[in-house]
Amino acid sequence: MLEVRHLSAGYGKTEILHDISFTAETGAVTTIIGCNGCGKSTLLRAICGVIPASAGGIRMDGDSVSALTRTGRARRAAFLAQGKNTPDITAGRMVLHGRFPHLSYPRKYKKADYEIAEAAMARLGIAHLADRPMAELSGGTRQKVYIAMALAQCAPIIIMDEPTSWLDIGQQLRFAEIARGLADDRKTVLLVLHDLLLALKISDSICVMENGRLLIQDTPAAILQSGIISQIYGVEVCRLQTECGIQYYYRM
Repeated sequence: MLEVRHLSAGYGKTEILHDISFTAETGAVTTIIGCNGCGKSTLLRAICGVIPASAGGIRMDGDSVSALTRTGRARRAAFLAQGKNTPDITAGRMVLHGRFPHLSYPRKYKKADYEIAEAAMARLGIAHLADRPMAELSGGTRQKVYIAMALAQCAPIIIMDEPTSWLDIGQQLRFAEIARGLADDRKTVLLVLHDLLLALKISDSICVMENGRLLIQDTPAAILQSGIISQIYGVEVCRLQTECGIQYYYRM
């Protein structure tokens, strides 16, 4: 479980996040949505310690992150950020980086680390690309490598910022299955998504942000009923029961 209480943070003297509180439950997918520039990515960076909090606290599985070392925090939470550079290494070596928080001196990978990395790549359908240089892969395939790296970290909390960027519709649906599978495996899954329809489809709980503040956290059904999506996006999302299950669509 991830608990954020009265968190404020920003860059230098500029406060971006204001008094944010929410909970991401174990065994559930929690999604953060909001317009560009509302502070979603900053919130994830603050949770993961990339930027310091100016007020409030964060607890991971009951323990305050302020009491955890950098390695201890990495063992608790795997963070997939936006805007990653393309390193001059193979896809397999990139995924192995997810095992780094678990390495002991002298920082050498063991057989179990390779097996975990291979299993993560297989889960994303990219095991055959282990020896391919990252620079030779498409944007969508590189994104799957980064997701596999996060999975290889084997942390109880998985935090991803726009993980479906660069993925085509088929790959996005496959990611949705993976996210739900992680929750079913009793992981705490926290995502930032721009795709509202995908967020409504896969989430157990949705947090809506605007101007650095959390407006509401509730179930997808309650979020729809609240009218908050129309308020901040200027579009209406409708819910339809079909033979294939519940479907969502936009209406202007």
